[in-house]
Amino acid sequence: MKVDNVYIAALDVHLPDPFPAEEAVAQGLYDPADYEENGLTATLIAGDISAPDMAVLAARKALTRFDVDPGTVDLLLHATVYHQGPEVWSPAAYIQQAVLHTPAPAIEVRQGCNGMLTAIELACCYLHSVPGRQAALLTAADNFASPVIDRWRSGPGFLAADAASAVLLSTRDGFARVRAVDAVTIPEMEGLHRGDEPLFPPGAIAGRKIDLRRRSSYFREHSMMLTDALEHITKVQGELINRVLAEAGIGLADIARIAYMNAARYIVEYWLTRPLGIPLSKSTWDFGRGIGHAGASDQIISLEHLLRTRQLQPGDHVLLAGVAPGLSVAAVVVEILEVPAPLTSQEAEQGDVAASAGGEGRR
Repeated sequence: MKVDNVYIAALDVHLPDPFPAEEAVAQGLYDPADYEENGLTATLIAGDISAPDMAVLAARKALTRFDVDPGTVDLLLHATVYHQGPEVWSPAAYIQQAVLHTPAPAIEVRQGCNGMLTAIELACCYLHSVPGRQAALLTAADNFASPVIDRWRSGPGFLAADAASAVLLSTRDGFARVRAVDAVTIPEMEGLHRGDEPLFPPGAIAGRKIDLRRRSSYFREHSMMLTDALEHITKVQGELINRVLAEAGIGLADIARIAYMNAARYIVEYWLTRPLGIPLSKSTWDFGRGIGHAGASDQIISLEHLLRTRQLQPGDHVLLAGVAPGLSVAAVVVEILEVPAPLTSQEAEQGDVAASAGGEGRR
């Protein structure tokens, strides 16, 4: 979908401290063979702060840093992968009341690791569906500390990371603009992340540990060889990326950097860079290997890093892409119009104070 007049007006993240993978190996938490094969150096661990509270921290920092009036926000979308708090409750509304204090709709998006990319597409449609709508606040957050998740072993090729991100889209102006966005589902691959697990009772209630290795093995044995699955996924993903680039009016050679899921080197190479014929250095893998797979926040965390470290300049195009259970594939093209100035020490302190005011007392 070609996008007109939707800009990124604000962006920020909340990143807990990293836990070194080497130390996890020494403590027996992480398999030495996986450590050597994956090339991942750390993952972020947040402790006992909730995912919605991390989203509040990221959103408040973004709105404070870019001096945004919360009253202009017409929609809040909160992307999640794992449990956010009490059942039969709305984490999106929690974030809305903590950050915006307005009657804007607050909606949770459950699209796995593509949640933020899907939220961008939904927000673009929402903002242009009614004249006069100005802005949408998008957040994503997860804390994977859970007795049913082993962040070091639950899945092949990634380490579960705790983090949050926030993006404000505006129909008026911003430092970057969304040029195109699209997503597709490959329904025949749905079982890849389900395996032979029963749908009822839910795994969290039954106390079943999450084991994505076992699920993919079952899918391989009963549905499709993983080599065939990978070939199918990369074909669909390549077609989607080419379509989104065409809608943005550019080609792959015009992309300055690609922000993908934070996963093992072999995953980023086999799933992304080799099929597209681009060097690994064009991706954000080298940065993401020390962050971990932070649910739906990976691409925004990488974009924030590229901006903060001045690796982008006006006129650059960035591709945000991902794959998620479903199986869904999504892509967004963003054009950098200007690089936000680095925070001064006073601005950083003000942002931290505002974020703390939003997060304290609600854990």
